[in-house]
Amino acid sequence: MHPVFCITHQPSITIDLDPNATVVWLGAAGQAPQTPQALLDVHQAYPDLMAWHPFLTGAAGAFAIRRWLRDQQPEFSDFDLITLTQYRKFISLQAFGRTTSSFPTMRFINQAAQVPSYGTWFSEPAQYFCIASPRNIGNTFQQYAHVHQAPDFLRYLATAVELEVITAQECFELINHATIIPGGIEVGTFPINIFLAITEQLEAVCLHFLERHRPVKLDAYHRRALAFCNERLGSYLLQKVLHEIFDNTIPDNIVGYMHTIDIGATEYRAGT
Repeated sequence: MHPVFCITHQPSITIDLDPNATVVWLGAAGQAPQTPQALLDVHQAYPDLMAWHPFLTGAAGAFAIRRWLRDQQPEFSDFDLITLTQYRKFISLQAFGRTTSSFPTMRFINQAAQVPSYGTWFSEPAQYFCIASPRNIGNTFQQYAHVHQAPDFLRYLATAVELEVITAQECFELINHATIIPGGIEVGTFPINIFLAITEQLEAVCLHFLERHRPVKLDAYHRRALAFCNERLGSYLLQKVLHEIFDNTIPDNIVGYMHTIDIGATEYRAGT
């Protein structure tokens, strides 16, 4: 079993998708795109997630996928995989497009150029994972505080410790962690059971956080604080799993390239 999902809030999906993929709709209610793929309309399936969508943003899609998989089939084997993409973002073991100096581990594909076909960019990973290239950011807390609002991350981490998602020692390790996997558990290919376990933890932290707090700033960028926090916690939990499986290393043959289709919007901010 290897389902493929594409999370989108835009009616135009710029990456090429397999016809058997499922589109996860987070855009306006009643305006889901007409696609040949199956549709998971989060408005209809999980309205509580859409109620928090202004703060969860794309994470609402990952949480909806987790719930949908559990609703459809409560048990999966360790060999069942899942691939997650976004409407203009995917990870491939092959490199396409170009890099930029501001984000050397991201590759950009001009929409006017030929976007690679699904059969070209997608391949079954040799060892069950296909992740974005890990990036050294020096110190996770310092880097977060430099580009976002430090109180949001501290409250998020306190919530994670309170819910026993991480221990106090792991919280200290995460704050000082030097490496991030861009996208965390929300884009790439993973064993389904690992995806389910980590996203369940992230969802619990987010919903508990929102019961008590709001991001410090509510402009369109900073209100996405939970998405930025999830990327860091999800990356940390994923790296722990990878180190357990692969004996304290991350094999080169599971590391792919994150690609974004450049549609003229502001490019991905480095280290978000």
